[in-house]
Amino acid sequence: MFVNQYVKGNVVSRKILSSQVSAPITWEAAETALALSEKRFQAGDVEGLISKYHDDIVIRFASLPEIRGREAAKTWLQKRLQRQLNYTLKKVLLAIDGQKVTRSWTGQWIDSTTKRNMEGRGIEFLQYEDGQLVLWDACFHVWEEGKRQENEYFDPV
Repeated sequence: MFVNQYVKGNVVSRKILSSQVSAPITWEAAETALALSEKRFQAGDVEGLISKYHDDIVIRFASLPEIRGREAAKTWLQKRLQRQLNYTLKKVLLAIDGQKVTRSWTGQWIDSTTKRNMEGRGIEFLQYEDGQLVLWDACFHVWEEGKRQENEYFDPV
């Protein structure tokens, strides 16, 4: 199993995570993990969230710089969840390929800094190795509740 390191969109190195091949993730196991993830995010349970993270996890989330390692992930999640008050989350399992899982999610929360009601939608690619998350790659779009605007670039003709 490899994790690629990217610089300006180009693969610059590959790290071997394990020489053993893990059994494929079943749909039922992925649904169970999804429900647990929802519960832990909504409860702000950072320790529970990172309990399944590999020590060398790589997180690419929205436009943030790459996050590397369980401790850095913990720090980022604590900061993120402190800002997302009353976070409600709904995830949907989209696909599984061996140890790779793709999910979408929608969320609502109150921003602790601005006190505004916020909404967001994202899609995430998760890669596991021996039951631990080694890569979380996610796009996430956020807007103030009721103010979702269409970008004219994508307006239908």
